[in-house]
Amino acid sequence: MKKLAAFLIVAMVLTMSTAMLKNIFSAEKPFLEELSFEEIEHTLSENVPFREEFSGLMDTIRYFSGVRHFEDIYIGSEGSLLLDIKKPTSRIFSSAKNYILGFSEKNQIRPYVMLIPSASVILQQEIDNFSGKDIYNQRNMINNMYSEFEGKVRTTDIYQTLYDHRGEYIFYHTENLPTSLGGYYIYGELCNRLGIEQNKMDSFSAIYAAHGFYGSLATDFLKQYSSPDFISFYEHEKNKNVILEHRKNDGSVRISESLFVFNENNFTDKTDMIFGGISPVMEITSPESIGERKSILIFGDESAKSWLPFLVTNFERITFVELNLAEEKLLSRISVSDYDHVLFAYSTSAFVSGIDFEKLEFIG
Repeated sequence: MKKLAAFLIVAMVLTMSTAMLKNIFSAEKPFLEELSFEEIEHTLSENVPFREEFSGLMDTIRYFSGVRHFEDIYIGSEGSLLLDIKKPTSRIFSSAKNYILGFSEKNQIRPYVMLIPSASVILQQEIDNFSGKDIYNQRNMINNMYSEFEGKVRTTDIYQTLYDHRGEYIFYHTENLPTSLGGYYIYGELCNRLGIEQNKMDSFSAIYAAHGFYGSLATDFLKQYSSPDFISFYEHEKNKNVILEHRKNDGSVRISESLFVFNENNFTDKTDMIFGGISPVMEITSPESIGERKSILIFGDESAKSWLPFLVTNFERITFVELNLAEEKLLSRISVSDYDHVLFAYSTSAFVSGIDFEKLEFIG
């Protein structure tokens, strides 16, 4: 295979016109002077016909030469595609800290904060030593953020729990999200921290709703080196009979009587079968008493698809807010005093990309 790939690349270069070769080698910077493999690949791919085919061929050559890091994705040894999480800027870090602390002081409440590590650090054993030598230390980042909140905000550490279950299907292979099983372990740690009773796994009924799909991380090239995913729902008598309201910025409301959508053909992103996708604000209420009749306000991202369906079994009312999607008018209708608890729950990948925490100022 290596000889065939090398032959094909030579053949393509030899068929380029003299004008194309002149364009490549007449650059101000000598072509062979301190150029990386990626720079050579980019220069050639910009100057030859069949650019996409050429790029795919170059990726194949790199793969068979031992490369397992393409763009921002690692190819894991067990068929997982693992997003490379970058170090957050100091501005993102300090902004998140200041806005959350400011929110706590303004509302005279001690919220909970939970940062969910990504698959690339929990499943780090699947990444070869050379490719993984520069992986960002998410655990240190989480610990550093939690230390900034000490005594002012209550934190929930789930790193060790996920790491202890790393041999199970707790992250999708081709989406940068925890699976429903991973969500159950996250839910367990949340229950411990919130001081509520965790519903045991055997009280849930597992439903397998979609099989053999590839998520957003599986490009045409990477798909062949990854394993397909499946979607599972976990139903409980306490999360079956709920009212789910999707509230949009234009004032419209979509109401559902189920947390799950069973027709996978409705969605390009199959994980949207949970909740029917994430809306700017979601209101989940239980028409039946579930005990203490508690309420919780949650600020989070798409990782909530994994653990929030479990938490529904413990609360009569849950309001979930996606700050990056919600606008001022919608947020101004929310009053913190209406809730027993407040939780900030974000994946590290969403956190380092930046959350619009300044919108917390619109909350009543």
